[in-house]
Amino acid sequence: MGQIGRSTDPSTADNRDDVAGSEVASFRYNNPGAQYPSARAARFGQTGYGIIGGGHKIARFPSPVNGAASNFDLLSRSYVGMRIGEAGTKWTGAHGFGVPGYDANAILTKEMVDDPVQAIALLKAIAGRESGKGNNLTEEQWRQAHRMYKAGSADAFFDGLPAIAVAQPPANGVPSGAGLVQRARAHIGEQYVNTRVPKDDPHWHGPWDCAEFVSWLVYQEAGTLYGCVDHTAQPAKADAYTGAWKADLERLGKRVSVEEAAATVGGIVLRYPPGPGKMGHIAVCDGNGGTIEAKGRRYGVVADTVHGRGWHTGILIPGISYDNAAPIKVNPPAVIYEVGAPNMDMAVVARIQAALAAKGFDPGLIDGEFGLNTQAAVLRFQEAEGMVVDGAVGPETAAALGISLGAKAAMPVAVAETSPAAGAPALDLQQLLPLILMLLSKEKPMAADPAKPGQGLELLLPLILQSALTGKQLDITQLLTVLATGKPAPAVTPIANAPVLAQPVNTIPAPVVSHPATPQQPGAAAPVDLITVLMPLLYERLTGKPFPGTEKPDKPAEPLAPAMSRPSVQLSAGMLGIVTLLQSAGILNLPFNLGAIAGQAPTTTAPVSGSTMATLIPIITGVIGATGGFGALGGIASKLLGGLLSAFGKK
Repeated sequence: MGQIGRSTDPSTADNRDDVAGSEVASFRYNNPGAQYPSARAARFGQTGYGIIGGGHKIARFPSPVNGAASNFDLLSRSYVGMRIGEAGTKWTGAHGFGVPGYDANAILTKEMVDDPVQAIALLKAIAGRESGKGNNLTEEQWRQAHRMYKAGSADAFFDGLPAIAVAQPPANGVPSGAGLVQRARAHIGEQYVNTRVPKDDPHWHGPWDCAEFVSWLVYQEAGTLYGCVDHTAQPAKADAYTGAWKADLERLGKRVSVEEAAATVGGIVLRYPPGPGKMGHIAVCDGNGGTIEAKGRRYGVVADTVHGRGWHTGILIPGISYDNAAPIKVNPPAVIYEVGAPNMDMAVVARIQAALAAKGFDPGLIDGEFGLNTQAAVLRFQEAEGMVVDGAVGPETAAALGISLGAKAAMPVAVAETSPAAGAPALDLQQLLPLILMLLSKEKPMAADPAKPGQGLELLLPLILQSALTGKQLDITQLLTVLATGKPAPAVTPIANAPVLAQPVNTIPAPVVSHPATPQQPGAAAPVDLITVLMPLLYERLTGKPFPGTEKPDKPAEPLAPAMSRPSVQLSAGMLGIVTLLQSAGILNLPFNLGAIAGQAPTTTAPVSGSTMATLIPIITGVIGATGGFGALGGIASKLLGGLLSAFGKK
């Protein structure tokens, strides 16, 4: 309410209190109508009187709101029933005249004075006549003045507005950091809502948001607005915002390090908003590394810690006294992923993106790059979860996403309780979908030159072929790394006669390493099988390039026309990739009964399973499409048979 005062003693009518200045008297004395002092005017806050031109007295008020309320009261008591022209002459003196803009013969009624619209317009005209230059009240102040008149006194006006009150005095006599902390602790457990808080209401007990909470504490302790968008606004309507806290820090100070603020009772730590119109975060420190803050909907107002979280700066408020304290070491976050953060692991970013997509928050292309689309998805997720909405993925946000930020952690899986015969644990379908979408999104459009197939499937083919031909499940982390980094998988040399049992997808297998051929020990069998010959051949036919690890740069080869440009092969490869993903997740069984538990003899009479057919159909379709038809299969069989005979001949 600014300088609006309460009712005063009638003796103020005899208290001379002149005010000097160049402004007109009605402005200097906060008295729009320039009325005389009186005992009645004390009900509306009169503080004394002064002498103006011609020796006339003028009542003085603490605020033009008080003066205008007393003017309304005077009109109601002494002028109702008069013609407006006569009333104007009486008000302005013997040499005055009527009210500008009004019919001099119109009657001033009680209804006119009690109606705020008509009464304010009339008194504005009188005030403009008295000052010669309009008036110095805002529209809201005029309405407040009329409400005070209707209440009957300044005291009655204040008593009727219990939510609008003067801030309580500082907790410790003078504004202090300890007072901020004492006030903050009294509100732990109260609700969080993104709302505006009346800074001048000492009885407010929520809801809060983070910036409103700290701005309210500062106003209650020091009587000043800080961190608000408009510092000229009434405290009840001033809007606090972390972006305004950043602006006030530049404009008013006082900037300190996060370590100094954390060690100061009542110090403030601030995290800047991630962009215009976005939300940052702010908290009051207890001096021992702890905080009191309005943290989010899921938390409310809580006592927390400054450690392990991202902060940009510390703040001390001018006009508030703080005890000196030596800075303390603030432990930085173990890992945090946000726009512009250094040394981010692309596979971890892709994991974040996949988890966001699985929960319905689209991060755009799942590419391992933490860009603005990913940030926007994180902001929406944090808002929906009632967390600190800062667009950064630290341990708390990662936990809410159900993932780990460790570089070698697996993708999130939902492991169902299964019996030993149930095989690999199943992956939640909502978590599997982003992987399939990622496979497709990484596939680049086909170049104009049909000899340049898409990069995504070319990178994935070694993994897919190995899984399809050996029955070994794809490791999700390895798959994600290949897709995110764009680097081909290492060459794989399958071990003959050693069926690979299904592995749970949430384990990290040892890296597969290709070993150069070594001389065999006398009598040792060469590890040769169908897969060893077939996988490089299929890869070469599909991509037109040598299988990774088998290139022979010293022997130029005539380039093959890649089969990947053929629609049938592209469709088959995509189908095979999706089937392999489903098998790796345990949703489909492995083909050819390859996932049988060790020690259990495979059944020879079991019919071909749906999983086997799902694997065979895209392989057969792709081979037929790659070779140009059934007639070309003979050439493939001849080359394959020749390779096998050559290999066995070296035994």
